[in-house]
Amino acid sequence: MFFPFFFGKTNCFTGLETSKNLLDCITWPLPEAYFGIVIMFYKHKEPLNRGSRVSRINSSLMDSQTRTSSYLCFGLLTMVIAATTMAINANAQSVHPGWGATPYNDVSGTGVAFRVWAPHATSVFVPGTFNGWSTTATPLVQEQTNGSVDGIWSADVPGVTNLSQYKFFINNGGGIWKHDPRARWVTAAGSATGANDIVYDPAAFNWNGDNMATPAQNDLFIYEMHMGTFPAGSSPSRFVAATNKLDYLKGLGVNAVELLPIVEFGNSGNSWGYDPAQQFAVDNTQYGGPDGLKTFVQACHARGIAVFLDVVHNHYGPNLLDMWNFDGFAGTNSLGGGGIYFFQSNTNLQITPWGYTRPNFSSQQVANFVQDNITMWLGEYHVDGFRWDAASAIITANDGSYIAAGANLLNTINSMIHTSYAGKISIAEDLYNSYGFDGAWDTSYPYAVTPVLTNTVDASRDMNTISNAIKFNVRYGGLAGLGRVAFLEDHDVVGDLNGGVRLVTAIDPATPNSYRARKLSTLGAAVTLTAPGVPMIFQGEEMLENQSFDSGRPVDWSKTNTYSAIVQLYRDLIGARRDLKGYTPGLEGDYDDLLQVDNANKVVAFKRWKSAQPDQIAVVIANFAGTTLNNYAANFPSAGTWYVHFNSDSTNYGSDFGNVGSTVVTASGSPATANVTIGPYSALILSQAPDAPPQLTVTPANGTVNISWPGGYAGWVLDANMSLGGNTSWTQVPAAQYQTNGTTVFISANPSIGDTFYRLQAP
Repeated sequence: MFFPFFFGKTNCFTGLETSKNLLDCITWPLPEAYFGIVIMFYKHKEPLNRGSRVSRINSSLMDSQTRTSSYLCFGLLTMVIAATTMAINANAQSVHPGWGATPYNDVSGTGVAFRVWAPHATSVFVPGTFNGWSTTATPLVQEQTNGSVDGIWSADVPGVTNLSQYKFFINNGGGIWKHDPRARWVTAAGSATGANDIVYDPAAFNWNGDNMATPAQNDLFIYEMHMGTFPAGSSPSRFVAATNKLDYLKGLGVNAVELLPIVEFGNSGNSWGYDPAQQFAVDNTQYGGPDGLKTFVQACHARGIAVFLDVVHNHYGPNLLDMWNFDGFAGTNSLGGGGIYFFQSNTNLQITPWGYTRPNFSSQQVANFVQDNITMWLGEYHVDGFRWDAASAIITANDGSYIAAGANLLNTINSMIHTSYAGKISIAEDLYNSYGFDGAWDTSYPYAVTPVLTNTVDASRDMNTISNAIKFNVRYGGLAGLGRVAFLEDHDVVGDLNGGVRLVTAIDPATPNSYRARKLSTLGAAVTLTAPGVPMIFQGEEMLENQSFDSGRPVDWSKTNTYSAIVQLYRDLIGARRDLKGYTPGLEGDYDDLLQVDNANKVVAFKRWKSAQPDQIAVVIANFAGTTLNNYAANFPSAGTWYVHFNSDSTNYGSDFGNVGSTVVTASGSPATANVTIGPYSALILSQAPDAPPQLTVTPANGTVNISWPGGYAGWVLDANMSLGGNTSWTQVPAAQYQTNGTTVFISANPSIGDTFYRLQAP
């Protein structure tokens, strides 16, 4: 597009001494136009008319002096053009979708679309590395809808590249620098020097075809973890460091991890994460930024592990919260302001237990902000679901009154998740069977069950408390089911900020690795993780961690070796709960019932089954006494042979354990009973499926042969033999040859070496 210049004096080109006044000689009649072609003007008595046709210049029309000065002026014009192109191009609202900073590459060229909501601003600019941090060079334009402004400012800025740094400069009676509330990447939260936003292309990451299906809710086993407790060391980031532990988690049987909040938080050091400062920005300095999280998710999915994010939308900040008074408007409330993102009209709406920063869900822009945040995690980061922190504070004000806008928002978002992201799971901390959530934490469960385990007098252990926790939802009442998350430890229960202690420490403060602490804690785990609901453990629980959770204290992974027997117990327990060996499908069932509540002998027994498979029942029998029960008359669902698939008193789990307990029992009569032996502080898991060894499968594959077996037997040993005759011996196949695809373990064998026989053995 031609950009016409008008010259006030013809002697602008007549000499070197006057060329310095070039800018005085130029007016800009079309400031909204683009520089498409630079026009060189020659000496002329009249200004170039707007409609003039410019053709090749005949040098004979200019003398040498005029040519020389013209070339000089042309050079100055070029510099003017280069310096002002960005400002000129920004004088129209963006034609591209997206909020914050969204890179584009289409027929219009390449650049970044900037868009921000600032209804009280008189002007908005985007300073950045692309314009020397100028607060005037790159203006945004106030958008209009049906001829009316709507408080949204935007512009397409060509030439801005991915990873450029920027901020918003907002005028409203004075200029203020602000973070982009929707920035996907920031150098740091807050307003300190150098705390900038980074243009991040959400489509640039190579997912390599990642498309893992989220596990069914009845098969979920969640491992709650905090990214701050994984020191980067030699790894590029904490996210990458955490990926180094995923094979361990997979071997443990875990198929879902739940990350405590991972966005930029309001603490310059470590934090639990429940003080979010930048809702769209993955923590950079501490954790590794957006690509770090994507790398972690991709690595989890490659191992069949789903990723759930803990999200905080009941309050923001309050520290380092640049959204506060975002566009210069503080509001009219009596609690210190807040502006467009926060409730203003009612102090009870503003006040939360964590500060006066409850988002104003009744504002459509704020509601969109929250929903877009959830959509970003699902679409751009491939996460599998959420745990909503204190969701009740989204629908309940400080005085207990109902926040209808918050309730509507939760219903809308959960409906969107289930409609647009089938299979993804949304769990609330504290809203049960409502607002479209798939489940809720039974936060009262550990506070009911733990005192029974820590009681120092066996006779005082109340089996009614245990049976009620198994059968019913302790916090919300009603029958327990797959809609509750059951656990003994979580970040609140064992966190230092709450004065929490680990279960083994609560059982035996002086010697948390004692026989009693190990037996009672694993008994509690056996009951909790097989009870109706989605089971969850907190990082370190499976390795007998005795120190309170501290966001600044790394996980002590050496304890997986020190207490490897306890880790093996959890591995076998998780395998039974998820039916990884095919013997206990009932533990994934949607039905359950109590079989026995014996407060005199301190025994509780229950059964679980799937409604579609009523004959595949699993039975759990737990002895809460410190003495062995010999030939105890236990109730069973039906007569017949019942096989023990898990015994927590096995010496596999402790050299000082008794290895006491039945292996096979026969029930008879109506109602059916059987004499069962159970070790002290122990649990048995039984079903009517015999404990047969797994089958090896031989499959030709691209010139090789795959020898595979079920992933539930990942710890078993594969032996090879060239012959079955004579006195030939079996040779163990090196573990380095083992591979896994998430559901099976296999090796690739070369058929050209001749006949080879294989066998699989228990370790």
